[in-house]
Amino acid sequence: MKALELFPNKCIKLLHKNNLLKPLIRSELINNLLSDIHIQTKIKEKIIADFCERLNITDDANLNMWLAENKLDKSSFETLALTKIRLKEYCKLNFEHQVESRFLERKNELDIVVYSIIRVKDFFLAREIFFRIQEKEASFGDMAAKHSEGIENKTRGLIGPAPLGRAHPRLVELIKQSKIGEINSPIQIDEFNIVLRLEYYEPAKLDSFMKEKLSEELFNKWIDKETDIVNNNLLKKILVNNPESNLIQIS
Repeated sequence: MKALELFPNKCIKLLHKNNLLKPLIRSELINNLLSDIHIQTKIKEKIIADFCERLNITDDANLNMWLAENKLDKSSFETLALTKIRLKEYCKLNFEHQVESRFLERKNELDIVVYSIIRVKDFFLAREIFFRIQEKEASFGDMAAKHSEGIENKTRGLIGPAPLGRAHPRLVELIKQSKIGEINSPIQIDEFNIVLRLEYYEPAKLDSFMKEKLSEELFNKWIDKETDIVNNNLLKKILVNNPESNLIQIS
């Protein structure tokens, strides 16, 4: 982080005051890490070509115009185009060995579910809704659209596909105990009485997509810690040089 160490103290304090210091540190750390990641020439050329296509850059003249408008040179443009694949490769090299244990820790949160839900505050209404759906006097979707007091009334009760971990802990427990297609009798969660039917359940798998996702998750967790360390060191340095400063709070 030599570049930031060259910044005057006033500049560091200004960035910190406007909540820009940490994002800048994080960006610089990532740029420094990814600059050493080698990408094969053919792959690099394909990625840059695809990147140009997405930006509607069809020739060198268009490219030069785009660079001028965005105040970038060709080297910066290449870095921008290759950031995603370099990050993917860095995560694979440095964090994939931790993925299996991370997956086992979070597996239940990563399972994918689709369920129908109706939330009402009146227990007796919830019980009536349950019996009407169970006896096929009304459809779940119609009851949800008419009675549900949550946002699911806009989707006729349907939630998902979504990771199971996003749901309320008691709802997660209910979903795990449910059978697909069966409607559950009302249970109370917080202020609402819940009627639920599980529509779809897909246990998480440690496939290539999941490995990439968890590798990047581990990377983000690590880079956030590194960012905090650099941020605090910079601010402590300012405090040593200017102990009367009232602008700095170190997290």
